[in-house]
Amino acid sequence: MTKDQADRGLDIQLFGALFLLVGFLDVLIIEFFPAYTLKLFGTTMAGPVAYPVKLHSPAVHFLIGYGFLFLRPWAWGLAVVYGGFGITSELMNQIEWGFQPLRSGFMVATLLFVGYVVWRRTPFTDPVPPKRRLASSSPQVPS
Repeated sequence: MTKDQADRGLDIQLFGALFLLVGFLDVLIIEFFPAYTLKLFGTTMAGPVAYPVKLHSPAVHFLIGYGFLFLRPWAWGLAVVYGGFGITSELMNQIEWGFQPLRSGFMVATLLFVGYVVWRRTPFTDPVPPKRRLASSSPQVPS
């Protein structure tokens, strides 16, 4: 990747496209496999409450994907927090149900991804400092 591509955040935008794809796949899995029970923080949910709980995953993946694709500053924080959520949940699942290599791989991959996003935070920052903007970011209230 060239420096110009890195400065524009092309790598982050590609991650955004992947997150949109993962969100779409999440929806398909939820719809085609309704009996699948999502394991969160060492628990599983069944019944009518399970459906909206399972929908949090594609919703967050779509949000992160959109935010990464358009380099929205809030997407950086959402991705880092959601990564911490996933790592914590998987750790608690392993404590509850024992060691699982696939889930351990997910934890390592998530940790590496969060580390990369933290390292590559500059595409999410505002390139124009507040003092150099043409207009104020908040309306002035006369005193």
